Amino acid sequence: MRTDARRGRLPVLFLAATHDLVLDEPDSDLAAIYRGGSDADPWPAFRELVDRRRRDVADRLQTRSVQTNEVGRSALLAPALRVAAGTRPVALVELGPSAGLNLFPDRYRLEYCVADQVADGVADEVVAVLGDPTSPVTVGCALVGPHRPDLAPGPTPSGLPDVVARTGVDPNPLDVADPADRRWLRACLWPGVPERATVLAGALDLVAPTPPDLRAGDAADALEPLVAEVAAAVGPDALVVVVATWALTYLPAAGREAVLAGLDRRGADHDLALVTFEEPRCTPWVPAPDPGLAVAAGGTATVLGLRTWTRGVVGARALAYAHPHGRRLAWAPAPED
Repeated sequence: MRTDARRGRLPVLFLAATHDLVLDEPDSDLAAIYRGGSDADPWPAFRELVDRRRRDVADRLQTRSVQTNEVGRSALLAPALRVAAGTRPVALVELGPSAGLNLFPDRYRLEYCVADQVADGVADEVVAVLGDPTSPVTVGCALVGPHRPDLAPGPTPSGLPDVVARTGVDPNPLDVADPADRRWLRACLWPGVPERATVLAGALDLVAPTPPDLRAGDAADALEPLVAEVAAAVGPDALVVVVATWALTYLPAAGREAVLAGLDRRGADHDLALVTFEEPRCTPWVPAPDPGLAVAAGGTATVLGLRTWTRGVVGARALAYAHPHGRRLAWAPAPED
């Protein structure tokens, strides 16, 4: 059973395919419009591009899939990892990692601000920094709503658990050093939002010297054995944390059930954690947080959830609602609060 359905989102995939061709012709009038350097009507140039390069469009529709590797989500994963692991080192295994950029939250400068109203990354004062404060890649996140995650210093200089392994399984993992794959990642971003492209380019350059070990495969079949392999390699002191950010949404319901069943089997005898950042319908095992937090977070309602297996005992909680690109984080109170 093949559980990846990203190629089936044809409107989004078509726009990414045409954007990739625009990026392939950086001196064209259409490229200037995409960059925001021209106010000309894009439709005539867009239609001409599609007519002229229809075979290239068709090729991308047949061979590529939507693989937006949104680095902003690392700002959401960081506090989730602190809750999941405490002071234990972690081995990260990502479901649908694309190029694996979100396997490196400790390598970015993650800035947290407080603001009542935030528009596209514009926020007030920085109240906490996690990750590498000297990193050339800065990811900003605004804290909204009445509750706050724990962003105090520790347990390591990055403020995050020590990451001892980084891997993942994807039907078509992308190579951070391959020019075509790098351009495809850029093509999957919307034009007209240059700050996202800047962060993506910086993250690609940062990760390229030490790329993650990504495996090609179907999540329903390959995730459970990969988790077992990683656990055996890192030993019992490290906690294996499976991560999925807007990846389960591309799987059919049967695929999501197969993934969870595999992790349940593994978690029956080994400590394990699953951090998800998905639409609520994709993670029915996560209790729904206060819907008012979704309004504060903005964008498509996306829940940051945590499922844990500790000495055979299963637990689940909703950590937050957040903007799908990580711009705003509305933290939920802990169950005991």
